[in-house]
Amino acid sequence: METIEIFQNDYLDECTNLLVSVFNSEPWNEKWSFETARKRLEETCKSPNFKGIVYKKDDKIVSVIMGNCEQWYEGFHYYMKDFFVDSAIQKKGIGSKMLKYLEEELKAVDVNFIHFWTLKGGRIENFYKNNGYKLSSTMTLMMKDLDNI
Repeated sequence: METIEIFQNDYLDECTNLLVSVFNSEPWNEKWSFETARKRLEETCKSPNFKGIVYKKDDKIVSVIMGNCEQWYEGFHYYMKDFFVDSAIQKKGIGSKMLKYLEEELKAVDVNFIHFWTLKGGRIENFYKNNGYKLSSTMTLMMKDLDNI
């Protein structure tokens, strides 16, 4: 059985394990520990206007979207902070179903934009483009590595 549900706090550990599994693998190759990943998700859950959903397959969480709604001058934006699908079942339409469900939920509460950061180029960017998202023509990510100054 497959369902999409609103995130519950008691899902936090299962979502944390999934985040570590997904983001420590290709194409991200990050270095999340359970502790750092749990802290990140916990901070997101505690943010004002938090909204999160999970995709369950046979009562196991296999995909997560988390973020929060923020006021902007032209209305509410949803800042998607995390979105991940179990690597073993990617490319089966679950991510697209999650985005569609999220978009419908957000439209119902008058959110008019979704924005997020993701890997540039390749299959991740193409996934979002295939789901109707586009690169911003007015915004860019600026970074400074404070460990190297």
